[in-house]
Amino acid sequence: MATNKRRKLDITPSPQPAAMSAFALRKRLLAGQTTSSPAPLPEAPGTDGTAQTTQNQSEDTPSPRKSRRLRLARGPSNQEDSTAPVSGAQPQPTHTPEKGLLSEPPAALPTEPVRVRTKSNDETPIEPPPILFSNFKPSKSNYQKRKDGRLHLKLVDGERLVILGSYGIQVTSGEVTVNGATLGKSKKIYWVDAPYCHALPVVRCPEKAALDLHSHPRASTLRELGRLSPYFRRLWNDTPEPSDSTFKILYTSEDGPKRALLQDLVSPAEWNKEIARLVSSSTSKPVSVMVTGPKSSGKSTFGKLLANRLITHSFAGSNTDRRTSSSSVAVLDLDPGQPEYGVPGQISLVRLTEPVLQPSFCHPLSGAAAGFEVIRSHSLASISPASDPDLYLEAAQDLATHYRNILGTCSLIINTPGWIQGTGLDLLTSLIGDFRPTEVVYMSQTGPAEAVEALQEACRATTFSCLPSQGAQITSRTAAQLRAMQTMSYFHAEADVDSDDDSDSDCGLIKWNTDPLTTIPPWIVSYAGANRGIFGILLYDYQAAPELLADAINGTVLAAVEVESPLAFRDLADPQTRGAGGEGRNVPLEEEDANARMDLDDDNDDDDKAAAAPLRHHLSLQEQLTMATPVEGLPLVSAAHGHATTTLDPRHSRFVGLVLVRGIDARTRTLQLLTPVPAATIEAVSARGGEIVLVSGKLDPASWAYTEDLYYQRGGGGGASTGRQAGDTNDDSGLEGMVDGDGDDEPMEGVEDDNNTESEGSGSGSEGEEGGESELGAGATAPLPWIEVLHGNQKRGVGSKVWRVRRDLGRMGTAAE
Repeated sequence: MATNKRRKLDITPSPQPAAMSAFALRKRLLAGQTTSSPAPLPEAPGTDGTAQTTQNQSEDTPSPRKSRRLRLARGPSNQEDSTAPVSGAQPQPTHTPEKGLLSEPPAALPTEPVRVRTKSNDETPIEPPPILFSNFKPSKSNYQKRKDGRLHLKLVDGERLVILGSYGIQVTSGEVTVNGATLGKSKKIYWVDAPYCHALPVVRCPEKAALDLHSHPRASTLRELGRLSPYFRRLWNDTPEPSDSTFKILYTSEDGPKRALLQDLVSPAEWNKEIARLVSSSTSKPVSVMVTGPKSSGKSTFGKLLANRLITHSFAGSNTDRRTSSSSVAVLDLDPGQPEYGVPGQISLVRLTEPVLQPSFCHPLSGAAAGFEVIRSHSLASISPASDPDLYLEAAQDLATHYRNILGTCSLIINTPGWIQGTGLDLLTSLIGDFRPTEVVYMSQTGPAEAVEALQEACRATTFSCLPSQGAQITSRTAAQLRAMQTMSYFHAEADVDSDDDSDSDCGLIKWNTDPLTTIPPWIVSYAGANRGIFGILLYDYQAAPELLADAINGTVLAAVEVESPLAFRDLADPQTRGAGGEGRNVPLEEEDANARMDLDDDNDDDDKAAAAPLRHHLSLQEQLTMATPVEGLPLVSAAHGHATTTLDPRHSRFVGLVLVRGIDARTRTLQLLTPVPAATIEAVSARGGEIVLVSGKLDPASWAYTEDLYYQRGGGGGASTGRQAGDTNDDSGLEGMVDGDGDDEPMEGVEDDNNTESEGSGSGSEGEEGGESELGAGATAPLPWIEVLHGNQKRGVGSKVWRVRRDLGRMGTAAE
């Protein structure tokens, strides 16, 4: 029978059979007689036996070239289906679909419009069907708009809501889940921020529930930051319904803004199962979970879902708003590049008391409004641990010690960077050995194999599990742009302390100053003399020459670090000569610091003596550890005794906040600093006998700050008022740009914006990147420092960008040892 089959194929006439899709062949078989073998293809193409194709279809017979291309593409499928017919079976005519229709259904929803040629060869776009987001069907009985603006909804089992914008959730009956948190009946309003640069959280109803949706009272201040930077534009509901609402329910993708990349938050089944297991284990004793994995694998998302589930698990379904220590969760945020609970360049120990339902740039300051408290944090002055792996490990170990001493009864979640190869893998294994977590979760099931094997080897006494990484999400902001948004949000944020009424729905919420930073009066900080406000300026990683220090830090972001003890200045001075002059010259630093603390704790001394003791102590230390720069007289904390670089000891120092150096006045020996750190925090540092050291490192340049005033003018905001000189602190008017610290009207000389084209949004192709160099050029009326506007096809010269050297310090150090 096999021989007859081959002979049957050999005697096929020379005209080739027309190409036929699998769907057309299936339709023909279903319409034919009942047989165990498919009917053969027609021997010659005819009017009824020619199958229509989905591409370039017309009334004429396809050209031989096109036919050959189609036969080559579908050759294997047709060959498998072209078997010998059973004796007596008659060939059936080929089913021909109507013209203009697809001959077979698509395998999946197309991401781009499909164009099909008709008889007139006109291209007709076929739009993909809209994506379903919310299955809630509003009606008069379950959808009510109250007089005070609230939206009252009644949900049943299985219904879900996807909401774009800023809103508050108040559950009046039953319970709902959002971002992993279970919210039960309560008088408390949980505030949610859902911009579409992140996956939108889904409000799910496991059973019948009723809830009120409130408009966010402070949403307008965050949105108005779009007047200062294109990064904050096109993130929210542009046309909300009703018009006074700050949110919009998305039933399908058509309800969102045009050309917006919308995606709801998806938690894989493996994630839900692992989270349920960890929550169940935490009921008997606290668990410590270290989340590891490659970049963009969903580490932060998984950690946030787990934290929200742990916080709300203990009081789910209860009718109380009380929070106990058992409902708190500790988080070690060890990712300096993309921190969730702080600014870029720092790692921190955080206590969560409320579920976190916002992206990181929506809660830049800690406090009751944000739902978390920073217990202790350290600055690396860099967005990557690669700048100083030893400092990174020391800072992480200090945070772990404070967790054991302060929050040991709370479950712990450790978020790690996405650096899992080379030195990064060595850091992870060291952290596992130091922290000894009960669980280590690796957010990938595809390796790399050497990373998985090394982590498994380090987890001999720890449960190790692999989870699938989150699917690739389409985002409208890059990692660098999100860092810029987080830093900009931090410098414009203001904690609302005006109202003490707990019943006020917007009491304590963060608001943002929507004016350019050039209009905000700076702090005038003296850096010389007995009344100086800082101890000195310390450089991490790269040590600039003293005569270049002013240019190196002018217009940059620095980390303000509190020195709790002189022991923080390690390797900077000879231990035998660290004391003050005279009899204290040979006193070891440990005894000297203890004597200073004893003076502070002496109840017989009056307040003046107690306050003056640490000042005299640090003045003597400052003379030994700092040197004044030649022109400006800036106190540079210089490395000594053969040490090329140095850092502060994390055991005796802590991060306070970020400052932006707005200007340097060499005549009055003062710095002009912009910072959201409250004055009470600085006063508390002085009350404890500490000192402030400004640390410069490898933080991202503040490109967003240089262009705020130009974008503000371009948007019709009026711009900053006539300039105020650097030394004038009595005038509350703003600045036209930034002026030199010596009081003249010339712009300060500093580094140019090396990321100008990227930061302005030209050529990036991402949503929300409006404007660009032409927009800035149209609004610029005078030259501004650190701004370079390129017109037309103008390009920057060769060598104008920063040279970045790739190096692996950890491996080099290991090889040297």
